[in-house]
Amino acid sequence: MTFLLIGCSNPKQNLVVVENDYEIDLTDLDSVRENLNGFWIPENHLDSENILWLDFHKTKNSATWEIIPYSDEIKQTEELPITSCPTIAGLIKLDGKTQMEFVSLGGSDTTEIESLTKTKFKIDGLTYLRHKGYDFLKTWNVHGYESEK
Repeated sequence: MTFLLIGCSNPKQNLVVVENDYEIDLTDLDSVRENLNGFWIPENHLDSENILWLDFHKTKNSATWEIIPYSDEIKQTEELPITSCPTIAGLIKLDGKTQMEFVSLGGSDTTEIESLTKTKFKIDGLTYLRHKGYDFLKTWNVHGYESEK
């Protein structure tokens, strides 16, 4: 019975896997924005109950950097808890490098995007892996992207 429970709680089951993962050109902000859009989880916290949601506008280089809970209850109710004052992440080119500028009530900071593929990105020494996230949020189409369904 223990074996079945371990199989059901495999944190890697919610990761996105693609056949041909490749480096994204970091000089093309449109491509960076498109490929960062979605759900992510820190590689060293795969068993976490929280995921990162980057919800970029289709044509603007800004998104909320929002840490949201990931649970079966939210999948069923399709309701997220309300958060106030999320951090805003903007894509900028600074000194010839593509960076993210973070702005929150606590101040601002800028960090270089070290690498980006279809399934992972690295920023400030931390690697994030693409997470399946919530289907209902993908269909909200708040910022004009075509639904993935």
